[in-house]
Amino acid sequence: MMATIQWLQQHSIIMMFAVFVLILVTTFWPGRKQDFDKAAHIPLDDDR
Repeated sequence: MMATIQWLQQHSIIMMFAVFVLILVTTFWPGRKQDFDKAAHIPLDDDR
């Protein structure tokens, strides 16, 4: 159990960086621009 905890402590920065890169790739994927533009205008639309 201690070996697992030590391994996680030593490699947690790599795992967090991988998650960060995955979030960036998902966010800035070329086909997602229209979805984000639509979501950005939701607060500005009138109540319908």
